[in-house]
Amino acid sequence: MSGVSGSDTCPNCGAEMDTYLDSKPFENVSGECYGCGFFYYTVAEQMCLEGLNEGRKERGLKPLKKLPKVSKLMKHYIKKEAS
Repeated sequence: MSGVSGSDTCPNCGAEMDTYLDSKPFENVSGECYGCGFFYYTVAEQMCLEGLNEGRKERGLKPLKKLPKVSKLMKHYIKKEAS
């Protein structure tokens, strides 16, 4: 594993919370507070075609007719955004 476990102060209740950071295959962070139940984590999704094309238009890129395929490696990490 390439990740690092640690601890930090919970922003909700001030208790110590468990944290985790990994950088492969992309930055992934999470934290869990067992004092109050607050937690956070990285969510990886694939944009819907409409949202992707809106962003492409804002950046001067041509629109796509269909969503690009998700690589086998990334399929483990992401899901398609609900449309």
